[in-house]
Amino acid sequence: MSHSDPYIMSGAIRPHGKKTQPPISAGSLGQQDDLVEYFTRRKEAIAQGTRRTFSINEPHGCVKCQKISINSDTFEIPDAFCLSDHLSDAVEMAIDGCAFYEWLVDLLVPDSDDPQDEKPFLGASSSDITFYIELNTRRKPNPYMLFQISAELIAGDGEYTTHTLFRGSPEVWTTEDNLAAPCIRHRPFELDKASRRTMRFIHDCLQTCRASHTECRYMKGEAPHANSEIIPVSELPTRLLQIAPDGQSAKLVVTQDLPDVAQQNISHQGYASLSYCWGGPQLLRLTADTFNEFTDGVKIDRLPQTLLDALRVTQELDLSHIWIDSLCIFQDNPSDLELEIARMPLYYSANTVTISADSAAACTEGFLGRGSTEFAAGPFEITFTTPFGPGSIQLFKESSEKPIAPISRRGWTFQESMLSRRMVAFGEIQAVWCCNVASTGCGGISADIDSDDRSLNVAGNSVTMASMLQYSFEDAWDMMVQEFMGRTLGVESDKLLAIGALASRMADVALERKFSRCYLAGLFVNTASVVSWARQLLWLVDPQTARRPQKYRSPSWSWAAVDGHWSHLHVFLPPSYHLRYYNFSFKVTDFKVELNYPKAPYGSVRSAWLEVTGFARRMNGIPQANVIFPPLSKTRLPKGKRTVADLLLFCDTAADRAQVESALQGCLTDGNIFLLEIIPPYLARDTPSVGLILFDKYRSEIEMSRIGAYVFYFTNNETGIQAYEQFYDGVLEACRIV
Repeated sequence: MSHSDPYIMSGAIRPHGKKTQPPISAGSLGQQDDLVEYFTRRKEAIAQGTRRTFSINEPHGCVKCQKISINSDTFEIPDAFCLSDHLSDAVEMAIDGCAFYEWLVDLLVPDSDDPQDEKPFLGASSSDITFYIELNTRRKPNPYMLFQISAELIAGDGEYTTHTLFRGSPEVWTTEDNLAAPCIRHRPFELDKASRRTMRFIHDCLQTCRASHTECRYMKGEAPHANSEIIPVSELPTRLLQIAPDGQSAKLVVTQDLPDVAQQNISHQGYASLSYCWGGPQLLRLTADTFNEFTDGVKIDRLPQTLLDALRVTQELDLSHIWIDSLCIFQDNPSDLELEIARMPLYYSANTVTISADSAAACTEGFLGRGSTEFAAGPFEITFTTPFGPGSIQLFKESSEKPIAPISRRGWTFQESMLSRRMVAFGEIQAVWCCNVASTGCGGISADIDSDDRSLNVAGNSVTMASMLQYSFEDAWDMMVQEFMGRTLGVESDKLLAIGALASRMADVALERKFSRCYLAGLFVNTASVVSWARQLLWLVDPQTARRPQKYRSPSWSWAAVDGHWSHLHVFLPPSYHLRYYNFSFKVTDFKVELNYPKAPYGSVRSAWLEVTGFARRMNGIPQANVIFPPLSKTRLPKGKRTVADLLLFCDTAADRAQVESALQGCLTDGNIFLLEIIPPYLARDTPSVGLILFDKYRSEIEMSRIGAYVFYFTNNETGIQAYEQFYDGVLEACRIV
């Protein structure tokens, strides 16, 4: 078979050889036409998603696949186990109802939508196929590929090639009490998130992390204690819930009012913090009216289920104090809210562990119920013989479509996750541990708590800041903003508040890295660098889904001014080694941000402006350019599609686009539209002019607001350069963008 055969979808091809082909069985599917018809039906079934799948407790097992037996000796001598001598045999077993052989033969169905790939994998160049399963010695000990499936294509003259079917490399696990357990390290998901196994798992993970992971003890560079961690009393939350030893009640304590010995106990023992979705107004919350009641003690049966579950988990972790925002921050006091939110970096980074209620969409739902999981194939129960007798394993393929946890949609919980050094997340399937060193689940295919293999991250929606800080400061902040902008907030005015604690922590990172960065309403700017200003100002949002809040919450030049999926134009930023060739006219000559609460420098803002100067064009009628409104994914225009001059307009919202279209038609009556160049072109690199779209509501040319960004391409010849020189009207001076 040729290496260019379209049906070798993904596989390692071994050298050709010759062998005597076993006699073809006298089954009903020996004819090529019958096989092609079967593959055609299977391709349609797969496209419709009708493949049979099973569950952990009820895996597939039938008389056909019970004949398969993998020997534990395979781990010593990596021989391949023949699953079928002939393709027709495998197909007949699939037709007879064996789900394992059905999946096996499905691996030969091409997953391409190319019309040329309509024929099945076997093609005309092979007369038969033999299936094997073998130990994957080349990728060991990667648990994702402990076993691999291969297909041996045998031609009529005995010529054969062997292809590894990577799509068919199954995951494998077995139960703790199975005879195969000493050979197979992985266990099935523990779907019962309230079981003793789950509670033992999270307890052991915390103890191991506290004892062994020095990277998880501190985020600020202090020397770690030998075998313990002590939270400074000054970094304890203002208020905590103290759980009664019998677990039947909890009371609010004001930490600074506690005796020194009680403060030291919390400092040494630690405390947990809860990250969860409110899911609407909280019926039980801290206010001036409920303060005395909370300090006296509240029976746990009054708590919503998520909070009740959190108290149980806290005790299972051998902790007696927990911080919960709705019960530890005065919800009727804006000043306390702002100041406590400003202290959240301490509450999540200095705590012992964060409990994340990933699967609960509201505080009334709880998170210790039974999880569920879907499989792309299997599980298939296969016999696994050991020196002690026959055991069994389950082969399966996990579904690539993972459930989206409700907590991953909520804006507030993002910084809670990012700031935490350690987290136990209760997801849709199982409990998962995530810290600065390791990520592992209670069952499933994941690394152990003491593994240094960070590639096996099963935390899903819950990741710590350490995973982001491996990137540059700017890239890390961009990724955080992008993730945050994809989430929602119950109160739209909370945009800057909900990321303020994370911004505070990033400001510390900038100091640690000796960077000069100024935080301005969501932007981290090196105010002495025009490239830094360009990077922070040239963001994009999708106008089809983006919207502005009804009330002011940030200046228009900040991404916090809109809600919507975030992107950027960083591809056009000049590299440092070419910077001297760029003739920037754009400058930020002054700026001001007025905070609502000066003691919360990373909180909400009352007003802000930038004073800028630079080349600008007033848009009144269609310019001498090809005007395009491209999607966010099309920020670059290929050379083959360019004209002499092309203007790509990225408006922030649908209403902004309507204003721009009116200006292009020369009929905008309630203001003017300007294009302000931020990044000039560099002809030697054939780069475009890039800038902001501004709306001058009062036609004063003194105060404007951002409504989008643009990219102006022109050909690198006399005609194109002339188009660029005529594009801008002149210099816009001392204009304030608000």
